[in-house]
Amino acid sequence: MSSTKLMAEWIYENAGRDLDKKRNSEPNSVTENDVEQCFLTWLKMAEIYPDFLDVQPKDPMNFIKKLIREYKTKEEFLKPVGFCYQDDKIEPWLSQEKPDINWFYWDRYRDYLRNKKHWSRDTLRSMDRDTDNILNGIANPKTKDPFDRRGLVVASVQSGKTANYIGLISKAADAGYKIIIVMAGIYNVLRNQTQERIEDGFVGYDLVSKKYVGVGSSRQRRPLLGTSRIRDFNKATEDTMRGVTSGHIREPLVFVIKKNTNSLREISLWLENNCKDDGPLLLIDDEADNASINVKYGKGEISKINGQIRKILGLFTQSAYIGYTATPFANVLIDSKSTDDEAGDDIFPRSFIYTLEQSTAYFGAEKIFGDIDETNPKYIRWILDDDESQGIKRRSGDTLKELPQSLEQAIDTFIIACSIRVLSGDADEHMTMMVNMSPFRTVQHSIYYLIEDYVDLLRRSINSYAGLPSSIALSSSAKLRELKQVWEQEYSDAPFTWEEVLKTLQETIRPITLAEINSQSKDALDYTRTPQRVIAIGGYRLSRGLTLEGLLVSYYARNARAYDSLMQMARWFGYRFGYENLCRIWMTEQSARWYAYVANATAELTNEVRAMCTAHSTPMDYGLRIKSSPDTLMITARNKMGAGTEVKPARVKLDGAFIETTAFDRNPLTLQYNEDLAKDLLVQLQAHHCMPDSEYSTSNGRPSGTLIRNVSSDLIRDYISRYKNSSESPKSSSGYLLRHISLLDDHGYPNWDVFITAGSSDQTTATFDLFGKPVYRERRAPGRGTNKATFFISRMRLSSRGVEKAPLNDQQIQQAEQQFKAKNPAKSNVADLYYRHIPRRRPLLILHPIAMQFKSKVTYNTWLKPKKNGGDASIWPSADHIETTVGWSISFPEVGIKEEVTYVYNDVMLNQIGHDFDTEEDDDDAPDL
Repeated sequence: MSSTKLMAEWIYENAGRDLDKKRNSEPNSVTENDVEQCFLTWLKMAEIYPDFLDVQPKDPMNFIKKLIREYKTKEEFLKPVGFCYQDDKIEPWLSQEKPDINWFYWDRYRDYLRNKKHWSRDTLRSMDRDTDNILNGIANPKTKDPFDRRGLVVASVQSGKTANYIGLISKAADAGYKIIIVMAGIYNVLRNQTQERIEDGFVGYDLVSKKYVGVGSSRQRRPLLGTSRIRDFNKATEDTMRGVTSGHIREPLVFVIKKNTNSLREISLWLENNCKDDGPLLLIDDEADNASINVKYGKGEISKINGQIRKILGLFTQSAYIGYTATPFANVLIDSKSTDDEAGDDIFPRSFIYTLEQSTAYFGAEKIFGDIDETNPKYIRWILDDDESQGIKRRSGDTLKELPQSLEQAIDTFIIACSIRVLSGDADEHMTMMVNMSPFRTVQHSIYYLIEDYVDLLRRSINSYAGLPSSIALSSSAKLRELKQVWEQEYSDAPFTWEEVLKTLQETIRPITLAEINSQSKDALDYTRTPQRVIAIGGYRLSRGLTLEGLLVSYYARNARAYDSLMQMARWFGYRFGYENLCRIWMTEQSARWYAYVANATAELTNEVRAMCTAHSTPMDYGLRIKSSPDTLMITARNKMGAGTEVKPARVKLDGAFIETTAFDRNPLTLQYNEDLAKDLLVQLQAHHCMPDSEYSTSNGRPSGTLIRNVSSDLIRDYISRYKNSSESPKSSSGYLLRHISLLDDHGYPNWDVFITAGSSDQTTATFDLFGKPVYRERRAPGRGTNKATFFISRMRLSSRGVEKAPLNDQQIQQAEQQFKAKNPAKSNVADLYYRHIPRRRPLLILHPIAMQFKSKVTYNTWLKPKKNGGDASIWPSADHIETTVGWSISFPEVGIKEEVTYVYNDVMLNQIGHDFDTEEDDDDAPDL
């Protein structure tokens, strides 16, 4: 670490401590001026501090302004506390025992995060409460009674899971857990990275260098490590630990092991010989949905890793297993009753499921994919020129002969983004670019050399011409002209001119290196020493828990479809303090829409589960809710489905559900029939004296449209039964719905509300005749898989956000939004299910007069690019082509109807919602793992 960096940390630590003291004595008393004056005071102190006498920042005022800006940025974000589902066997114990526990490990970890890692007070408060809640879910280690707790902690990708479980480990050690094992993924690179994090945050000592690190000090106690940064648990480790038993040491034993059969077998044998029944044991399973699941469940067998985990837990009469994952679907689909006489119970999280909430600073799917339908999305850039973007699937043995132009543009963007960070005073920070184009080593290897040649070409051009005046440099070098064009397109709003960027390019590109991350390469991502500027090329090893520090630019040309595989590859999610606006992600439109769909489905599922978080909600309820959601049916690889092995049928509760048409038969007669049917319903409404609510308004965020109240369910039943539904929209099949409408009658809901949506003139010119008055339709773009026979709605969503608040009064809207805010304090967009759950609200039928058309010529031309399953002008002849019809959606109130229905999805529909029956590992010849 450079001397300037050390000075910055010293100033930040001392200023932060002083400001914390002021807040503690006078809450809410710290002003912006206080922050600035405090940092300036410590800058002056640094100038006379002996360790920094020879250190002089190039520009002291910019140096201190950057620290002040970082402090203000981090302190302003909110980190909510998570929520929990637990079984009725959990007996809270922590509040009673807490005053008597010496919180040595936790206190020093908390101080380390605050003073060294610059975590905000709010984030640390949330972590403190989260880890207390999780610790409370596992048993008191001081009890003499046997216990066997199984839990799961769910958090977003790259949102701080490792930091959380290091905090949990610290508290568990303080409370009395004697043996702590962390299973850290299936690759050495991830295990080593996790070992380093645990040494810095918990142990405080590096066995390799024999030095104190992170929280460590020679004056303090520390745990006994059984693994190191370069060595997993193996036979050699066994020899060094011969004679060590958990019963004869005062501090906890800590192991960080790779999740493979050899490591698990060796540590299991050692534990059996040295620690059996001498616990208690805390087993942390990082990436718990990967490798831990019994993938042989359907064969009546137990896979090796799953069996070994269960065996380790069975060695102790007091044990706690906690899985951590961002994609919990496979874990809650485990058969909760699965057991084996020898291996014991499976690892279903029967005791509790705890969901960590995102900070408002989290750079996640909502930010990244929220504007992909716009002409110029903020973060996403399209790959249109790569083989896989055109449906040509790469295989083992393939190589790339030349770089796609889009990848060259991505590399150029990375160079410019790094330059802007250098100009911003971040030269000592890590900066990374990720290139993930294939799981196969041959492809990765060829990409490595092509990128190396391209970076060398850039380096030569920059070194030859960047030192010249701008006009001469640009006239002399085509590459510099391309870099300037990237600056104009991507970062011209940054606070630096092209001339300033140009002067920094040589300094920027000099330290840039490449790393090929796979099993055949000796390259490694080492962020522990000097600041790295690295382009990382790989496949599976660039996903699954690996943190890419300072990730600026991602190039992702993959087509994974299972929810968990898809989300785990998104290394670009996370926290990007100070450089979020520089981040860019290249991917195919197909992948972006899958991500957007999966993120939306996952968020809706989480919102549903959050809404059912009451004292009576258990992990079993959570699992059943996932199993009952047809949109999350194939959310994970088929061999991880456990008890959820039936692929096509899905049992679904309609009570409190939202159903909508998502596909339309394009036969002109069918489109017109459904159009006329909607108009006939309007005529029937008039005949029954059901007229538009004259007091309806779009105030309080209600959608544009026409509301009709107190409509007899007979009219609704008649409309749904006569509607010609596409077979590719199974959720809107009438048979299931008509039965539920009748059940609502029996439960005292014979009357409905009907809402007819309206679009606007900036969406389309197409109109719909509503009671003799033309209104603009809603525009809906063709989604992936649209063909000559069927129109699939883009993103598989017909309804816009907030449509379910249409029939509610202001008080009801406020009630719903307060409930949402209470459970989601960091979020602003209210999930519609909270409007749906307002007590005694009538069922709601929403008619959607739609114009099926592209938004613009730009989006049409993008779609028209040659690619698999799309781009055929015979399917959609022009950007101006419009087809019209009426779709519908239904918002069912939650009234306590327990009856379930079964949807059957065909292969086409499963493909449309972004699911895949096969994992990527099923490709010919095993890819790099």
